[in-house]
Amino acid sequence: MALLFCMCTSPKQKMGEGLPTFDVADALNAALPDTFTWNSIAKNARMIPLKTEHLIGGMPIVQFFSDDLIIVSDFDTKRIFLFDGEGREKVSFSHYGQGPKEYLYMTKVNYHEKDSLIMLYDGGKKKLFRFDLEGKFVDARPMDTGGTVLKIDTEGTMFSVNQTGESFISIWDDKLELKGECLPFDTCFNDRQKIGFQMLSGKGFIGSEFKVLPATGDTVYSITKEGAHPVCVLDRGRYKCVTEKLGDDRMLSNPDYLIGESLSFFSSYFYYLANSKTVAELWDMNTGKLLAWNRGVQGSSEYDWIWGFRYVFPSGNEIRPNRFDYVTKNRGIFILQADECLDDVEGLNADDNPVLLVLEF
Repeated sequence: MALLFCMCTSPKQKMGEGLPTFDVADALNAALPDTFTWNSIAKNARMIPLKTEHLIGGMPIVQFFSDDLIIVSDFDTKRIFLFDGEGREKVSFSHYGQGPKEYLYMTKVNYHEKDSLIMLYDGGKKKLFRFDLEGKFVDARPMDTGGTVLKIDTEGTMFSVNQTGESFISIWDDKLELKGECLPFDTCFNDRQKIGFQMLSGKGFIGSEFKVLPATGDTVYSITKEGAHPVCVLDRGRYKCVTEKLGDDRMLSNPDYLIGESLSFFSSYFYYLANSKTVAELWDMNTGKLLAWNRGVQGSSEYDWIWGFRYVFPSGNEIRPNRFDYVTKNRGIFILQADECLDDVEGLNADDNPVLLVLEF
């Protein structure tokens, strides 16, 4: 089988010309007034309560969102929910277990629009499960990628990130055939450094996007079935991880570096989060201007940090969601607990299931 090995720039590429460049390191000291709200750039906002007789646990993820279909997976109950565009349950199902038609881990879930199938990759059993829109089992096929599947697009293309081999990203089609690899590892990396590289690289893999910021690089890449394509440059300066630190287990919580990065691109905006410094930055892609900046403050416990930008409800109540649960080119979606929006959703009770805050840009 002939493979397309994507001829992409290696993670050591320096900042290139012609790409938007954002000085995220310098912005760490921006200390802009904390006046920005999501309301100021959202063209429209709506609340969608998720209505189902089943309890949705504390770890729901929006896996697919369109005007007439919303797919939510719940890692607590191992259940998948299909809602209509108003949040009314159409179908929900769970096939959790040890049997041949059952999954153990909902590693990644998405909707294959062409075939009208729900695809679930189980990283424990190393299998790809498929279910129809009624929740009925279709098939389960062995799929050991050698890495972790982080993204399944709506055409069924799958993308895995690797800790071994020659390249960071592998690309698989819906027939489970390896179609290509991209972002080759530095040839000097040992096995431990490859593991660290995978863990410390920034990622945006929610909704329609899959973006990667290699741990030791500056360029953000968009990953598609054709390969890796440069999108922009993040100048992290002295806060960027260096090769010598890749094998250090303490790096995941090292505040001297920008680590645990989340990347979201929507409309003309770039939203950057770095867990290690609990910092949020919002940039204008067209002008390169830093629009908003926020540094987290400690809440009621050492594990409770309040950070992110404010959203103001019609009631005047405020929340600070920090990480989008789903992103498309013109939408950003936050999952809120019911007790956060009681005054703004009629008939809502504090112990009801979550509510989606859908922002249109």
